[in-house]
Amino acid sequence: MALYHFHVDRVSRGAGQSAVAAAAYRAGEKLQDDYYGGFHDYTKKGGVIMSEILLPENAPERFSDRQTLWNELEKVEKHPKAQLAYSFDFALQNELSREENIRIAREFIMQNFVARGMICDVAFHDPGKGEDDIPNPHVHVLAPIRPLKEDGSWGSKQHREYVLDENGNRIKGPDGEDLFNAVWDTDWGRPETLQHWRAEWARTVNEAFERNGIPERVDHRSYIDQGLDLLPQVHEGPKVRAMEARGLKTDKGEWNRFIKSINKALTKILNTFKSILEDIEERKKAEALAREENRARAKELFEALGDYEKEIRQKYTYARGKIASRKMLDLYQFVLNNNIHDLEDFKDYSKLMYDKLSGIRQEMKGWEEKVKACDKVLERYKIYKEFRPVYQKWYRIADPRKKKAFAEKYEPQLNAYHMAERELKKQYPDMKIPVNKLIKERDGYKAQIQALKPDLEKYKKAASQAYAFKKQIYDQHKTRKREAERSR
Repeated sequence: MALYHFHVDRVSRGAGQSAVAAAAYRAGEKLQDDYYGGFHDYTKKGGVIMSEILLPENAPERFSDRQTLWNELEKVEKHPKAQLAYSFDFALQNELSREENIRIAREFIMQNFVARGMICDVAFHDPGKGEDDIPNPHVHVLAPIRPLKEDGSWGSKQHREYVLDENGNRIKGPDGEDLFNAVWDTDWGRPETLQHWRAEWARTVNEAFERNGIPERVDHRSYIDQGLDLLPQVHEGPKVRAMEARGLKTDKGEWNRFIKSINKALTKILNTFKSILEDIEERKKAEALAREENRARAKELFEALGDYEKEIRQKYTYARGKIASRKMLDLYQFVLNNNIHDLEDFKDYSKLMYDKLSGIRQEMKGWEEKVKACDKVLERYKIYKEFRPVYQKWYRIADPRKKKAFAEKYEPQLNAYHMAERELKKQYPDMKIPVNKLIKERDGYKAQIQALKPDLEKYKKAASQAYAFKKQIYDQHKTRKREAERSR
């Protein structure tokens, strides 16, 4: 039986979603995620027939690469709750061949999406596996919400239209700010556009049916819009219809209106229930795939841990077996405490610790520079105060010969005084040195350094431990892989 299904949703950071992850899942690929870090690996996902990226004329050629496209989009979207992409999925038809389904879907996407300037990441799925499974061919289209400019750079999603009074002046709200409406720069998200696309897909499918001599037809309208009744109405007859037309209420008319209201409510409930079941099914598939991947990744990790255990037990004699046991206990505890599930997690955790360590060191360096700056001013002021009496005594000597003799005798002190005064005047032209404030600030900077030291030691130890364990585990993993390759 011909099936009509055409659904659109949005991929949003506010819902905890990633455009890179969505693209990887639909295409059944492994993609690196620059925004969140790490990889999204769906290479073991079944049912992906083919995937491709369809570009409008103004799109850069580099966007033909899936990883490049979605990482660039994630980078340009700055808001932590940004809406990232439209996610379309629509049913293909079991009455048509796979080739015909792909052909009409590509034609529809090119004419309705790409022609409007949308970049379309397309994936064709046919997830049926067993002989008794009902085939469910469908297509996913992931399209950035942010449009491209004519030069191929990213454009804006919305612009402001200010609310004006009758004289054309901006109207202000209660907070004193100009009132405005946020207006989308494209019509891609408008309800009427979606309705047009739904009708166009139904037309495309029905034309394919007609070309292939298939009597089935699909309809994009809801059951209510099609006028289909889920419960039968009573026959009214010409007299009842005439009375109803004149505005006279009848028992049969009232009954049928009641039945229609029930049908409308039931149709809405059934459609909602169907949508919920479809979402549950998709979530089950994604969760099952994730569990399968996690099991495989965990197996790989614990195989490497087992190899490491063998190695350290061989390294130590029986008398020193306690040392080996302690090392393995430390490693297993480390894995559990830091939520490490696979070999990649070792690498990610190690990098995270070194990044945190580097950040703390940079922050401490900044505070240390501030301490040095305060100390330098205070040291100069100390010299200035210490040798100022010598300078004042020299300054008050009137006799040139005595003045010269005094200067020669106290040359080091006078030079130190002049140098300190010259440097201080660069920062404090009026020579009003805020000594107490500088001491207080310096002590505050030192307190900041002391407060960071526990974290510095903690991350230094964690990074060192992660690196040591990672090296042992990776060495064992590489050895296992080499042995496996040699045995083939």
